[in-house]
Amino acid sequence: MFDKLIGYLVARAGKKYSATYRAVATGLGATLFMTGWPALIWVVGRGGKGDVFPSSAAVLLSALLFMAGIPWVGWAVLWQLWKGRGTPVPWVPTQEFLPSGPYRYCRNPMMFGFFIYLAGWAALFNREGSWVAVLVLMILVILGIKRIEEKELEQRFGDAYREYKKKTPFIIPKFRFPKK
Repeated sequence: MFDKLIGYLVARAGKKYSATYRAVATGLGATLFMTGWPALIWVVGRGGKGDVFPSSAAVLLSALLFMAGIPWVGWAVLWQLWKGRGTPVPWVPTQEFLPSGPYRYCRNPMMFGFFIYLAGWAALFNREGSWVAVLVLMILVILGIKRIEEKELEQRFGDAYREYKKKTPFIIPKFRFPKK
């Protein structure tokens, strides 16, 4: 079902893009992810039941979630731009396989941080509907990664990606400490 889309993305990965093109694509993608999805969560949350937490707890929780999520997103995006010579936007993908930097801890550090970031918005909006919207969005994104992105990466990077996939957790980082 997704074969044509995966083929399209694989073909796009073989092209070189100018720094300006990559910057515009990254800016558009960042706008959607950092403002568009939170706006949707706010709209959906307005239709939900009342407050989930006391107001001061909601603000504190949201601040903590933003502080935990945003660095992961930023690190992953910068790593894709710098080391991967591409962008996090699927139609302008990285040119290099990235098993280093934040990607040594999990295969999807940007999504890990993004989900925490979205939870920060749900906490700030403090409505049951916002939490439901975050959960539904997370499920849809995970399905997209599993059905499209991982298959595209397997086609592009072959055995190197399959081996990486076996050793590296999907979305929850695993920190490896040096053995003494």
